[in-house]
Amino acid sequence: MTRPHQASGIEAETAQTGDKTDTSFTSFSSFYETSGINARITALWMGILLVSITPFYDRLLLQVPESFVDFSRWMQFGVQVPPLLLALFCTWQPALRRWSAPMTLVAVILTAMGLSAQHIVGKMHGFHVPHDFAVIALSACLLCSRIRISYMLPWITMSVLIITSAQMYSADFSSAALYDSASLWMMFGFSVLAAQTIERTAYQNWRQRLMLESQAAHDGLTSLPNRRHFDRTMVSLMRQASREGKNISLMILDVDHFKLYNDRYGHPAGDECLRQIASCMRDAMRRPNDFCARVGGEEFAAVWFDARSDIAPALADQMRASVGDLNIEHLSAVGTSVVTCSAGFAQVCAMGGEDAAEAAVSELYEQADRALYEAKRAGRNRLVHFGETTKKRTGAALWPMI
Repeated sequence: MTRPHQASGIEAETAQTGDKTDTSFTSFSSFYETSGINARITALWMGILLVSITPFYDRLLLQVPESFVDFSRWMQFGVQVPPLLLALFCTWQPALRRWSAPMTLVAVILTAMGLSAQHIVGKMHGFHVPHDFAVIALSACLLCSRIRISYMLPWITMSVLIITSAQMYSADFSSAALYDSASLWMMFGFSVLAAQTIERTAYQNWRQRLMLESQAAHDGLTSLPNRRHFDRTMVSLMRQASREGKNISLMILDVDHFKLYNDRYGHPAGDECLRQIASCMRDAMRRPNDFCARVGGEEFAAVWFDARSDIAPALADQMRASVGDLNIEHLSAVGTSVVTCSAGFAQVCAMGGEDAAEAAVSELYEQADRALYEAKRAGRNRLVHFGETTKKRTGAALWPMI
């Protein structure tokens, strides 16, 4: 028989926060790109608009040689605009969004290559297309597309290398061309640093949000899911059970004479007692859809998804009995000297359709709660099965699985 030990500060902090935050970059990639869909759509629209108004800009403000016009229009509306439109369509349509990132990257690279080609060919016709337009397009992709920089960087770096090499070759590697290339690489480098900063900030915000969501869904004392998380998860499981024709088993467990325990040993010891019970219940859960939660002061819930009707009650009673096996001293208890628990158990096969999930969860909880009441009424430190106690009291077989 043991007294509950007092948790150290580090242990208490670990128990309260837990390690339930998924900070994998795989999940972050999905979040980062999904949350940036609107920004990517805006950037693509701006790219299409800027390329499309170039002929009007050239005609009104610049003296474009007629010998260069045909090549320029072919590059703009044959090479640049079509992939931008395709990338926009893939981004706009939810069913095609898995192609959004690669299509956006291809469209921007083709746009940059087209601008570089216009710069090189324009010089041959006596018309100056600014040499930095191509890298500006690539930098806009880095900063505005919300595509992971690890995905973009190799392709964009290769594109900048090709662009600067072609421009220097066309200018016979003159000092002016070398200077222009150096300025392009500086612009590209600053854009990469800015893109990394944006992505890193987004990652930190994403991780903080996950931590806050985890804290909001878990009990601060025991680190078990709280009642809010329990209700939401139960509805989700009930819908899944309805689709698959599976059953759900629920046990509501209540610590016997817990008020007397707190009066005798103090609330810190009571808190530690609850932590040990929560840990015991958590360790008993083996499958992904099985879980336990703290649903009240000294009240816990355990859920088994698709457990056989002849095995689930035994699992529930084994978990309830394991609390007594902790041998937590309770000299104020009636009929025992250790902490024990009473439990109510109910099981239901979800057959009412997904729309009836919330009502089915409420009914299942009410059944388990009624069985818990019967367990306390019968003397505590036991598990009462809802179907069995109903048959004893009414003579009718109301086992929910039938």
